[in-house]
Amino acid sequence: GTISIALTLVWLLFTGMLLVSWGIIRRMVLNMSQMQHSLEWQAWHDPLTRLYNRGALFERAKQQASLCQQQQQPISVIQLDLDYFKNINDSWGHQAGDRVLAHVGGLIGSTLRSGDIAGRVGGEEFCIVLPGTVLTEAKDIAERIRQRINSKEILAGKGMTLKASASLGIGCSDEHQQYDFEQLQSVADRRLYRAKQQGRNRVEAQD
Repeated sequence: GTISIALTLVWLLFTGMLLVSWGIIRRMVLNMSQMQHSLEWQAWHDPLTRLYNRGALFERAKQQASLCQQQQQPISVIQLDLDYFKNINDSWGHQAGDRVLAHVGGLIGSTLRSGDIAGRVGGEEFCIVLPGTVLTEAKDIAERIRQRINSKEILAGKGMTLKASASLGIGCSDEHQQYDFEQLQSVADRRLYRAKQQGRNRVEAQD
């Protein structure tokens, strides 16, 4: 009887140790998985705007452009640049500038449809990729983003608000059956600077 009790206690102790060890290992695996997911997110996203960073956007955009070409679907690219952003930083400080960037990133993200891609590709410059979208549809989306940015007041400091505006240019594969993403972005960028020259706070979809 004594030996049986002792063996039972040993078995219970051993089983308890196994259960505790399993719980610790499971927690460690979950923590490692969460950490890996967090690191992957940080590697792909801009922490301020929560959109894709430049490298991630280019990689995904090139994949989508290639897929659209295979499926004979259009793809449009919007280049967006905030107007007079340096003046915001100089007048209100870099914290206010960061608030503007985060605010604009949120507006862009909330305007996108399923399958659209957006990223911050420079200091105050953004790129939006619209698979399956012709030029006229892309222009409507760009205009909607422009209006949303220009209509919102942004908290710059204690009781202080400011308004931002953006200039946008668009390139589309339908124009010349061009599916190279960097070429489409170059067209959009050229039209973006045309929008700047034409007075800013506007969308340009042609040369």
